Amino acid sequence: MIYVENDPALRGIMTGVLSTRPEIDLVLATGSAVKALEGPEVMGADVALLDVALGADAMDGIALGCALRARNAEIGLVLHSQHPLPQLPSRVPVAQHWGWSTLHKRVRLDIDELVNVLVGTASGIVYRDSDPDDEGDDDPLSRLSSRQRQIMSLLSAGWDNRAVAESLGLSLDVVRQDTSRAYRALVPDPVSGRDVRTTAVLIYLRHARGINVDPDG
Repeated sequence: MIYVENDPALRGIMTGVLSTRPEIDLVLATGSAVKALEGPEVMGADVALLDVALGADAMDGIALGCALRARNAEIGLVLHSQHPLPQLPSRVPVAQHWGWSTLHKRVRLDIDELVNVLVGTASGIVYRDSDPDDEGDDDPLSRLSSRQRQIMSLLSAGWDNRAVAESLGLSLDVVRQDTSRAYRALVPDPVSGRDVRTTAVLIYLRHARGINVDPDG
């Protein structure tokens, strides 16, 4: 199995979980579409779990899946996304429509379901997770850009703005601006006396990683 996920914290958590499952032989976990495509692991992998949003300067998961299929005609492909994927049929060549599954990133991940989808897709079964979880309100992460999600992922792991800037190759001013925008998107109505950064991080953790924390508690 190949795993490509843009969020480094989520990638670390998922890699640890998947590595404990006897049904899964995880040969590569990366945030780079280029590394996934050019690495030798693609030729022997029977399935790939692909994040759809891989960064503003990278191909997305659908384009990566098509490229992986061009190198390994037998590989099954599972798109892992926070959003519906109605564009899939029009963006995938007709000859490649088989072996594509879709699975929504959920607030509470069912690892058994994920493993079943991966194993089934590897054997040619197609799984369509057509409706995202209904949590009673819209997903606040949909208000963030790809870069803002990267920044929030690192901030939620305890990094400060300077370390985030160095990690992503951005200027400190750009990180500060994107951080402020992300806070406003996640906490549109801040409560007086409550730290906005802490509230934003808690909201990010709850929706991105299934960590059940209450920003109002």
